[in-house]
Amino acid sequence: MATSPWLAVFLAVLELLLGFILLSFPFLLGASAVWVGGFVLLVMGLMHLVHVFSRSSHRMWSLLSAVIFLLVGVVMLLQPVASMSFLTLVIGLALLTGGVLRFSVAVAMRHMPGKGWRYFNAIVSLVLGGMVVWSWPGSSYWLIGTIIAVEMIFSGWTLMFMALGRMDPQS
Repeated sequence: MATSPWLAVFLAVLELLLGFILLSFPFLLGASAVWVGGFVLLVMGLMHLVHVFSRSSHRMWSLLSAVIFLLVGVVMLLQPVASMSFLTLVIGLALLTGGVLRFSVAVAMRHMPGKGWRYFNAIVSLVLGGMVVWSWPGSSYWLIGTIIAVEMIFSGWTLMFMALGRMDPQS
């Protein structure tokens, strides 16, 4: 049974509205995401701990991963702002690293079609990474929440255009 395009449009509008509301509260959204992530890591740590006693093989690996998940989960729950700050720095460094790698690929493939887009992609990654790292730790208060909210907004627009594309112009 196919979903009504009107229901999809309604859900898209709702997702867009929520995305824009969340964009107004990036710190709260980022801290909440870190807090939820801490709970998820705690559960994963407990699952790995159960795994230690339920299998005869790989006990050391399961115990090590359980301890790491539990420790990181506890830190994320007890120190969400510091965790947000750390994750923001990791995101910034990952963008910079990705930009350098993309630039290297663009140089290596400079004789291939689409080289301009490769350079553009590398420059965007380098600029975004530089902005995040340069403004760190201040960027910690808005980056994670903004990324989540913008993702919701783009997801809502995608759903909207897909639903509108399915509508019968005769109805």
